[in-house]
Amino acid sequence: MKKFWVETFGCQMNKLDSEQFSGELLKSGYEPAGGLDDADVILFNTCSVREHAEQRVYSRGGTLKHRKAKEPGLVIGILGCMAQQEREKILDHLPHVDLVAGPDQYKNLPRLIEEARESAEAVLATRHTAFIPQFDRLAAPRENPWQAYILAMKGCDEMCSYCVVPRTRGREVSKPIAEIVEEAKVLAGSGVVEITLLGQNITAYGEKEGKELADLVEAVAAVPGIRRLRFVTSHPHHATRRLFRAMRDLPNVMPQIHMPAQSGSDRILAMMKRTYTCAEYLDIVAMAREECPGIELASDFIVGFPTETEEDFAATMKLTEQVGFGYAFIFQYSPRPGTPAIRDFADDVPADVKLRRNHELLALQEKMQLSKNRARVGATVEVLVEGRSERNAEKWTGRGPDNRIVVFEGDGDLAGKFVNVRIARATALTLYGDPVREPAAV
Repeated sequence: MKKFWVETFGCQMNKLDSEQFSGELLKSGYEPAGGLDDADVILFNTCSVREHAEQRVYSRGGTLKHRKAKEPGLVIGILGCMAQQEREKILDHLPHVDLVAGPDQYKNLPRLIEEARESAEAVLATRHTAFIPQFDRLAAPRENPWQAYILAMKGCDEMCSYCVVPRTRGREVSKPIAEIVEEAKVLAGSGVVEITLLGQNITAYGEKEGKELADLVEAVAAVPGIRRLRFVTSHPHHATRRLFRAMRDLPNVMPQIHMPAQSGSDRILAMMKRTYTCAEYLDIVAMAREECPGIELASDFIVGFPTETEEDFAATMKLTEQVGFGYAFIFQYSPRPGTPAIRDFADDVPADVKLRRNHELLALQEKMQLSKNRARVGATVEVLVEGRSERNAEKWTGRGPDNRIVVFEGDGDLAGKFVNVRIARATALTLYGDPVREPAAV
C-alpha cells in the first residue's frame, strides 16, 4: 500500500487544500502514513506570503536529501503558493525534489505523483485554472469532524503592492452558491456544525456575477444542522451594510469579522494600494457596529513598510486604539519577489526599528485585549469544544461566537459539543471559566 505524509504551512486555505488533495489520494488507493519516516510520498503544502515561511520549507525539504539518496523511490513534493511563486528556484535549492505543483493542481495530484515516480526529471505543474474543481467532501479528511472549511472563492483582484496572492492564487473566481449550499448539506449530514467560508478576498464574493457575500451567507445559514457560520478573510473595500445586517439577524452567523487594516497611515496605505484611507476604514468599522452591535473585529498590520516613519507608525497605533480590535496579527514587512513593492521601494526601514515597532504595537494590542477580555468576566459564553487544552490535559478548550479561546474543566467527552461556560477570569489571549450546570429536573 502506498503511504503519503503531508505537512501544511500557512493559512486556513492551505489547510483546506491539504484536506482536498489528501481526499484525492485516498480515493486513488493511498493511505495516510503514521509519520514522515513511514511514508513513500512526502508532500509539503507551502505558504509564500512571508520569507520566513519559505525558509522553513527549504529547511524541512533539505533534511530529506540523504534519505532520498538511499531511497530513490521516495517521492518528495513541494505544493501550494511557494511552488507557484518559486518554481524552478525550488529545484535549484532542493534538487532532490520530484514534484513542484501549484494550488490549482490538486485535483491532478495522484497523476502528477505517478508521473514524478516514473520521470527522470522533476515534474513542474503550476498552471492556473479559471474555475474551482469539485471535491468529494466525504473523502477529504478533517482535523475535527464537527468543523469544516468550504472554499467559496479563490484568487484576488486587489493587487496590494506587497502581496504575492494574485501571482500564487490567480484572479478572483467564485464558486456558485448552489454548489456551496450542496457542499454544506453534505457536511451537515456528516455531523458538521460549524462551517467557515474561505476566500483570499471573501467580501468580494460573487461580484463578477452580480451577487454579494450576503447572498451566500444567507443561503448557507439556512442549511439545517449548521449552528455556526464564519467567513475569512475580508477586505474593507467590499464590506456592505447588508452583510453586517445578516450577521446581526441570522443567529448562526457569528458576529465576528477579520478585516485587515494593515496601517493607520494614509500615505502608507496608498503605497500599499489598499484602496481606502484611515478615515474610510473607520467609517466601515462604524457601519459594522451600527448594523451589528457587539460585533468583534480583528485585523492584520504590517510594520516597517518601506519609508514608514515614526509619524506613520504613530498613526497605526492611534487606529488600533480607536477601533479596539478583539485580536490582531502583526507582521514585520517582508519583501516578496515579483511584487510591486519590491520593484518600486527600497526596504529601507532597519530591522531593529521593525522589531521595536512590532513589539510596541503588540504590547498595545495585548493591553487592549486584556481590557476587553476582563470585561467578559461574569458573562456566560456558548463554547464549541475543540478538544483538550494543550497546556493542561485535564481542561477543555474551545471558542465562543466571537472566536475567543475559552478554557474550562468539564466531565465526560465534550469534544464537538456546545457547552455554556461562565467566565471567571481572563488573560489577553484566553478566557477561563466553569461550565454552567443545568438545573436538575423536578
